[in-house]
Amino acid sequence: MNNARSIATRSPQREEALDGDNIDLLNTRWYLSRLASMQPAEIVWRARSAAMLPLDWAYWKSQPAVPEPHWTPLRSSSYPLQLHNGSAPMEHFQVFDLRFPIGFDFDWHRDYRYGRQVERGFAGTLNIRDTAVVSDVKYVWEPSRHQHLSALAFAANAEQHAGYIVRSLDSWLAANPYLCGVHWTSSLELAERLISWALLYPRIADHVAREQNFRQRWLESIYLHLARITRKLSLYSSANNHLIGELVGLFVGSSCFDFWPECSGWRSRAQKLLEREIRLQVGEDGVDREQATSYHLFTMELFLLAFAIGRNTGCPFSEGYAQRLRGMAGFLDTIATSTGNLPWYGDSDDARGFVLSQDESGLEVTMQLAGLLFSEPRWLRFRKTATGAARALVPDLISNLDHAAPAAPPPRDLFPDVGLGCVRTHDGSVGLLMDFGPLGFTSTAAHGHADALSIWLFLDDEYFLVDAGTYAYHSHPEWRAFFRSTAAHNTARVDGRNQSEMAGRFLWSSKANARLLRFDNTSEQATIEAEHDGYLRFPEPVIHRRTVGFDRATGDLSIEDSFRCTGRHEVELFFHMHEEASVLSVSDGEARVSWRARNIVFSSPDRNSHWDIIRGSDNPKLGWRSHRFNQKQPIATLRIRVEINGSGTIRTHLRVNS
Repeated sequence: MNNARSIATRSPQREEALDGDNIDLLNTRWYLSRLASMQPAEIVWRARSAAMLPLDWAYWKSQPAVPEPHWTPLRSSSYPLQLHNGSAPMEHFQVFDLRFPIGFDFDWHRDYRYGRQVERGFAGTLNIRDTAVVSDVKYVWEPSRHQHLSALAFAANAEQHAGYIVRSLDSWLAANPYLCGVHWTSSLELAERLISWALLYPRIADHVAREQNFRQRWLESIYLHLARITRKLSLYSSANNHLIGELVGLFVGSSCFDFWPECSGWRSRAQKLLEREIRLQVGEDGVDREQATSYHLFTMELFLLAFAIGRNTGCPFSEGYAQRLRGMAGFLDTIATSTGNLPWYGDSDDARGFVLSQDESGLEVTMQLAGLLFSEPRWLRFRKTATGAARALVPDLISNLDHAAPAAPPPRDLFPDVGLGCVRTHDGSVGLLMDFGPLGFTSTAAHGHADALSIWLFLDDEYFLVDAGTYAYHSHPEWRAFFRSTAAHNTARVDGRNQSEMAGRFLWSSKANARLLRFDNTSEQATIEAEHDGYLRFPEPVIHRRTVGFDRATGDLSIEDSFRCTGRHEVELFFHMHEEASVLSVSDGEARVSWRARNIVFSSPDRNSHWDIIRGSDNPKLGWRSHRFNQKQPIATLRIRVEINGSGTIRTHLRVNS
């Protein structure tokens, strides 16, 4: 285990992370592209928000008065979640790739990954995109979400650490007065912190009752969190998962800390907007429209938390809200393997909606809660024992875990609203997922990747053709660009250009539009055919059409990539393989791979292509996969290069049991 000092000072890749950070907000192109993504109403709204800066500055200088709370000691029987001790003690805190010992006293304004302090000025003018000001803000924000404290509050050794939880909260309050520093710059961060505070409150209720000074400071900050969120919601083109998190924080916070008259109105507003957002941000087919597996899980966890708190407080959500949640669970049920392995397409920063145990995955928590709340035994198969979330939020339903159903063919295969199709062999051992949807959600498409017509393939319990992942957000700008690029996905690139053009780390200027042409999963040979227009912007435009045939008996693939165009173009196809795949041989027209006791062969009848395997290359960046935020590892990537003159077709076959 690394101790605090070694964590704070070690900084591999430091130069790589911090060099060349010409931040987006200082870039004229970014400004213009961001402005172009806004409608007139949003521009007016943002101008009005900017006009409030002088008032916020005055509050920062003088600190606002907070109304007296109508606080009474906690009555556990009426609190909307049940305190319990987990089955295992908590032995350390995990923050991305860093580990801290229990009892560690955080400096809340330090980036422990790169050993840097961040500025503590007025939150209204702090530029969170500038690494010179805030270092890698993700590493600064994450500990202040206090999810490590909510997890500790439900650990088997929680009782002996209740004093530490209070001490940590008190030190955070002292270090973060209202609007002072980076922890007041994002309403989502305020909301996540409020959620953690609501979850851990029962563990420290006795301390809160005894320690009047701490109670006053904490309640004042809770009120300021709630008031700030309701004034600073992420709207218009920023209304993605941030808005969902903010609304859930507002709903949960005002439900669990109902100490002020305003709480009733805040709670009602949050619930009303959540009812709206689940319909706007989740398609009728149950898929999150941000086009990112991680954010599907993140928002589902948040939606479920609000649903359970509403259920437990007598403020239930509508049947329409519940139906969208059922759809979200049904989608995960379709794309997850029998062991819970997922295709991690789109952005991911390892975010969790809430945490009651560091040892429980987002899939285990969401599917178990959904299975219990909606009486769907099939969804309970990912976790046989009760999660901390289920024991806290739906303890009356835990007995239903005894009725978990074995895996069976999922009920859906086509998700037309988000643009994904999934087909499987008859025995379910091989499955194909293909993307023919939009780049992302809202005009910014912030968390989408340039992956139109990409495919993922699972064999048995795990995905073999994989997504490269995300790796970084605010740091490592060159790697951020690679992992979002077309070359990092199992699709085709033309003339070395991305299908969609990046205008910033969370912004796209030109977006590829994909459409489904044919989906046939009724015959022995399932077929998915789709095309996109991302390369129509070229002087000599190109339309890419992909037709994938899937043998439902064997899982073998036949892929035809057609390019309708004039002129001469270089086309590249990429196939990214699981990191344990062993390439036995590669030559033009054939590559043989061994993986998990299977022999897999890529081949082509075309004789005008050049085939090579690239693993862990920095120049060009290719052959990498990121499982976790700020971590990457080499993988084998098959690249097929063909030069076409006018329209042409590239045929690729993949046999999974050769």
